[in-house]
Amino acid sequence: MQAKAHSTPNIAFIKYWGNRSEELRLPQAASLSMTLDRPTVEIVIQEADAFSVRSFLADGGEKALREKDIERFRKVLSLMRRYLETLHAKDALPEHSAITVRSHIPPAIGLASSAAVFSCLAKAVAGLVAEKITLTDMQTSILARLGSGSAARSIFGGFSTLEEGSGMELGSSWSEQIADERHWLLHDIVLIPALEEKKVGSTEGHALASTSPFYATRIETIRSRRQQECIDAIRMKDFEKLQNVTEEDCLDMHHVMETSSPSLHYLNEDTHRIVNAIKGLRSKEHIPVLFTMDAGPTVHLVCPDEAKDAVLSFANAQKGCTIFKAKVGPGAKII
Repeated sequence: MQAKAHSTPNIAFIKYWGNRSEELRLPQAASLSMTLDRPTVEIVIQEADAFSVRSFLADGGEKALREKDIERFRKVLSLMRRYLETLHAKDALPEHSAITVRSHIPPAIGLASSAAVFSCLAKAVAGLVAEKITLTDMQTSILARLGSGSAARSIFGGFSTLEEGSGMELGSSWSEQIADERHWLLHDIVLIPALEEKKVGSTEGHALASTSPFYATRIETIRSRRQQECIDAIRMKDFEKLQNVTEEDCLDMHHVMETSSPSLHYLNEDTHRIVNAIKGLRSKEHIPVLFTMDAGPTVHLVCPDEAKDAVLSFANAQKGCTIFKAKVGPGAKII
């Protein structure tokens, strides 16, 4: 009894930062992202005599997992069982599972590796329990959210939200697709100026969000304006509107991070250099391209198809950066 799935990261236009429940990863506000078509994660989950997790890198070498990483998987599976019980499928997920992860994503550098991993795990679990219960994509997104809030959005292809929802139950927040991958061809040229793992991971960072004096205003602005502006921009394929709201929200999130206690500084000198350079290029040549950064120094340059070559040329000219090329993709799949 086993199942295999693959998934990919997403890049958020409206960022997810801060929870009303850390354990259940219930967000304080909605968020919105574009699912990418690469790089990929594959996971095999199978019934076993004892719980285990093994992780392999893109070159085939095995990654040594820390005890806290293994415990995260164990806890997520426990939460998944609890959620399945609310769907009257208490025994659908085996008591013990062996998980094998194969990732082509450098970890902990702001490229949403946890979003890809836990959306992939959720999809694999959905496949594993399929004989006993057929899960909808929305229900699968709830499973993914229990591992990583952002992971819920990678269940869907194209453009999707993580809904704030209400209440404190396991199923109180979920993802919804607002447009599929055929709606609007956007590219994400990803510039990684550093390959070192960040000192404070996103999970720990979320817990500090509310310590910023600017956090409450951020949440209210997302609820009252930004989320809907972003949805409208995507549905209307209005790139200028998407650029404005995405960059506003990104800089706002990092301002909250930098004013939390203790402060979090995920961006580095290269990040700021790249952002300033892309602003200059955009002003000079009127190229439609937006920048955004998650919890790391990585810069995502998102653009429509007609700007791809110019943005890629810019990216290749940035010294010392690792570059990933991706575009809007189809979401998590059973394979």
